[in-house]
Amino acid sequence: MAFIVFVIVLTSWPYASAYFHQSNDLVFTGFLFGVEDGNSYIAKMLLGAQGEWLFRSPYTAIEQRGALLYLPYLILGKVLGPQAQHAQLVLLFHLFRSFSIAALCYASYEFVTHFIHRVVLRRLALAFVTLGNGLGWLLLFVGSTNWLGSLPLDFYSPETFGFLSVYGLPHLALARALFLWGLLIHLRAPQTLSRPWLISLLWLCIALTHLLSAGLGLFLIGTHLVLLFVWQHFSADTKWPTLKPNAHLAGWAALGASPVFIYNGIAYLRGPYLQAWAIQNQILSPHPLHYLLAYGWLLPFAYFGLRGLLETDRRAGSFFLIWLLVLPFLLYAPLGLQRRLAEAAWVMMILLSLKAFEDGFWMGKARALGFFTLAFPSTLILLLGGWGAAARPTPPIFRPQAEIAAFEELRQRAQPGEVVLASYSTSNGLPAWAPLRVLIGHGPESVGLATLLPQVNAFYGEFMTQVEREQFLNANGIDYVFWGLAERSLGVWTPGGSSNFDLLFEMNGYAVYRVIDK
Repeated sequence: MAFIVFVIVLTSWPYASAYFHQSNDLVFTGFLFGVEDGNSYIAKMLLGAQGEWLFRSPYTAIEQRGALLYLPYLILGKVLGPQAQHAQLVLLFHLFRSFSIAALCYASYEFVTHFIHRVVLRRLALAFVTLGNGLGWLLLFVGSTNWLGSLPLDFYSPETFGFLSVYGLPHLALARALFLWGLLIHLRAPQTLSRPWLISLLWLCIALTHLLSAGLGLFLIGTHLVLLFVWQHFSADTKWPTLKPNAHLAGWAALGASPVFIYNGIAYLRGPYLQAWAIQNQILSPHPLHYLLAYGWLLPFAYFGLRGLLETDRRAGSFFLIWLLVLPFLLYAPLGLQRRLAEAAWVMMILLSLKAFEDGFWMGKARALGFFTLAFPSTLILLLGGWGAAARPTPPIFRPQAEIAAFEELRQRAQPGEVVLASYSTSNGLPAWAPLRVLIGHGPESVGLATLLPQVNAFYGEFMTQVEREQFLNANGIDYVFWGLAERSLGVWTPGGSSNFDLLFEMNGYAVYRVIDK
C-alpha cells in the first residue's frame, strides 16, 4: 500500500504542477504526453456523459454503428452526467489512473508472489515492473534519438514496459492488471477450479477493458495447451502436468470473452467506419534491435530463471517458455497492431530474471542486482520532462483560454453530434470540451485523414474557389465552421464575406459560423 501511494504521488506531481502553472491566458489540457490521445479519452468520457454506451468516434463525420470499445471511459463519463465540465472529466480521469495504478501494483505483486518467495525480491520486482524501462536512455545520451528510424521504445511504447501506462494511460494499466490475474489463474490450475463463473467474468472484464489484451491472453493460453498436449502424448517423461484443469479453465475464459469478440466482430463486418479505422490504425513494431535494447540485457538472467522454473514448476515454466518463443513472431506478425502484442512481456522478463537470484544461479553475486537500476534512467527522464513541460506552459499541453471559451460557447449553442469544420489542432481539442463531431483531429480515428487534411487546409487557404468550398461542406455534412488563430494561420480566406455562413457568435478573436443550405 505504501508503494501504491508512492507511485500515485510520484506520477501525479507533474500534473499538479501543470495545473498550478495555468494562467489567465493558457489552460492545462490535463496531459503531459500523448496530448492528442489524451484529448480523445476526455472526448470519449464526454460521449459517455451524453448517454452513449457504444464507442462512436467524434473525430469523423462518417456515420457509425458503434462498438464495445473504450468502455471504461464511456462509463466514467456517466458518473458525472451530461452537465460534466472539462475540469471535472480530467480530475475523474486521474482518479481512474490512481485506481488503475493500485490494481496494477496489486496484480503484479500477486503474480510475482506465486513464483518468488523472498520478500525483498518481490518488492524489487514490483518496482521494476511498474517504474522500469529499457536502455533507450543510452541512445539519448549519444544523440541517436531517431535510431533506425524510431525513438527508443521507452519513450512512446506503453505496452513494451509499464511506466507510460502508469503515467498516463489508465485503461492499459487496468487491462494489464486484469490480464495478469487471468494468466495467474491459468498457471495456478488446478487450484482455481472452484468458481469457474468468476473466471468467465474476469475475462469478460478484460475484453471490455482492452479487447486486444483478451485476445493475446487467450492466444497464449491456447498455445500453451497445445504444447502440453503434444508433450503429454509424445513424451515418455511423466513429470509433465495434467492438461485437464487448464483446458477446463481455458474454456470458461473463452466463454467469458467470446460475447465481446462476437459483438465487435459483427460490428466490424457491418461497419465501414470500423473497417477503415482498422486499416488506418497502424501501431507497428520498430527495428528488432530496439527490442534487443529493451529486453536483451535481461536475457542472461531470464535464462537461468526459466531453467529453474522448468525444474520446479513445469506448468508455469513451459508457459513462459512458449511466451518467450512466440514473442518475436507476435511483434512482427502481419497485423496493424504489432507493437501492442508485447503486452506484459516486461513483467515476464523481470519475473524470470529475479527468479534466477532466488534459485541461486547468481548466489554470491547479489551485487548484480545493482545492474537492474539501469531500468530507471528513462523513467527519470520522462518525469523530469513532465515537470519541465508543466513549468513552461505552451501548446499543445496548454491551450489558449480564449479558444476554450469559444469551445464552451459552441457547446451551449450547438446540438450534440453536429459536425464542426476546423483546423487539425483545433479539431483535436474541440470534442474534449464539447460533445460535437469534427471532420479531422485524431490520427487513427479520423478516417481518410491523408485526403481530408490537405482539403481542410485548402478550404481555409486560397486554393479553393467558393463553389468548391460549398461542395466540400455539402459532401461532408458540415454544420459549423470554426475560425480562430489556427485557422487564420492556414490562409487569407475569411468566412464573413460569404452568404453561405451565418455568424453564430464571435468572442476574443474566435468566431463560429453556421452553415446555411448545406
